[in-house]
Amino acid sequence: MNPARSFGRPAFAGVALAIALACANVGAQPAPAEPTSALERKLEQSLRMIEALSARVDALEKELALSRGQAPQQPATAVSAASAPSAAGAAASDDTTAARMSELEKTVTQLTNSQGRDLRDPGLPLHGFADVGWSQANRAVAGRKSGFALGSLDFYLTPELGKVKTLVELNVGVEGDGETVVDLERMQLGYAFSDQLTLWLGRFHTPIGYWNMAYHHGAQIQPSILRPRLLDFEDDGGILPVHTTGLWGTGSTRTSTGRLTYHVFGGNGTRLHAGELDPNPAGDDNASKLAGLALGYRFSGGLEGLALGVSGLRQVTAAYDAGDALVARTRVQLLGAYAAYDEDGWELIGEAYRLGNSDLSGGTGRHTSSAGFLHVGRSLGERWVPYARFEKASLDQADSFFALNANGRSYERHVLGVRFNADPRAALKLEWNRTKDQGLSLSVDQWRFQYAVAF
Repeated sequence: MNPARSFGRPAFAGVALAIALACANVGAQPAPAEPTSALERKLEQSLRMIEALSARVDALEKELALSRGQAPQQPATAVSAASAPSAAGAAASDDTTAARMSELEKTVTQLTNSQGRDLRDPGLPLHGFADVGWSQANRAVAGRKSGFALGSLDFYLTPELGKVKTLVELNVGVEGDGETVVDLERMQLGYAFSDQLTLWLGRFHTPIGYWNMAYHHGAQIQPSILRPRLLDFEDDGGILPVHTTGLWGTGSTRTSTGRLTYHVFGGNGTRLHAGELDPNPAGDDNASKLAGLALGYRFSGGLEGLALGVSGLRQVTAAYDAGDALVARTRVQLLGAYAAYDEDGWELIGEAYRLGNSDLSGGTGRHTSSAGFLHVGRSLGERWVPYARFEKASLDQADSFFALNANGRSYERHVLGVRFNADPRAALKLEWNRTKDQGLSLSVDQWRFQYAVAF
């Protein structure tokens, strides 16, 4: 589990312009606090309706039980005079209540069946994702195998106790050598003071960009098979800190044109160990903490579906060799921006990042790198979603933060694919990508197939 031309300012501006034009052409629409798809918003609305109906069924059951209970004893004369009408009234009340309850139960059953869950189950809900697949490349690349392979089995729980919130995500996967590994991907404990402030403590997805917050480790919810390479998870060879262990404050406020969301976060910075980023979940390796800020806005009304955001973080990253000897120290400064549109059958996501890193140990000064991608998907009917993505990164190899990362090389990648939604909780995806890696003399073409489910 564990691609080379310069991506300078003109190309960077081109990606941003393409994003703006794409969003302007498709019209647009409210905004949840986090960037989520239209399908997820509809799901949340359905779940709230189910919860309300379930509560009403419970109330009617209690009402029916009380109406059938033993009434207090009355004097004999009163009983003889009123027993007939009171019995008739009770029977009519019972019939009415039972009929109302039957209709509500039928509605709840229909809704819960369509969502694949029953909210009246009092147990702790356990959710998850699983995927299997196949891949084949035209050229063999060291460390990669072709053929059928298991993907990952991902479990998550979201228990809530009033204002106390919890999110736990456990991922079981198979590495290239066939070894099964278990990773605690997220474990965050929170307290919701209000809609404007929730505080989380633990390991969470770093609030940078759109993709990293909208799509977690569950393959079924992700629009493509592969994540953009620049946003790969650390243990998959990622080059950016997409997980943080620390403190995260987030909230949102509604405005006349949409919803404004903010994230303020800090925690252990990442370290480079033997060519791989490590988010330091067990404790920081140095005294310098990661700190970051992100702002997002999702429009409503005539621009419903359009979301814009900016983010930034700063940290000091130490690099170690396989023997844990300190090799280099780098001050990492990351700035990013995104635009996304997810209405009218479109899924448009564009992200751009710029890094200004300073060498704190080798005396090579400041280095500038950039990266970005544009993803376009279009729903055809209820089930088919063809998609395309272009990615590019220009990473300064004089910067030890990238030079000492096994995947810290400039690259270009073109992706074409199609997704078939066999069921609201099951997807089949077929994907082709061509990657031109600065470290390889030739481009690599790869085909992938994936079957992913949610439960």
